[in-house]
Amino acid sequence: MYLFAFRSRTRSMRLYDLLRSGGVECEIINTPREVSASCGLSVRVPDTDIDRAMGIYEYYRLDALIGVFYTDGNGYKRYR
Repeated sequence: MYLFAFRSRTRSMRLYDLLRSGGVECEIINTPREVSASCGLSVRVPDTDIDRAMGIYEYYRLDALIGVFYTDGNGYKRYR
């Protein structure tokens, strides 16, 4: 699973809407504490949709991104 973490709840919701419109499977989750101390929202994307999700993010370039992280179930590692 991949996680797009933002400093802004509004930006998380915007990316979620853009991804869903683009046919990307995704969901909104609370940002895990190990990723950020803020109490924001993040967008979780399955491995199978990360390329399409990254393409949509790169096209719209939403600000307030903390980073894109990857997890295999054993914590989060920075992807971008």
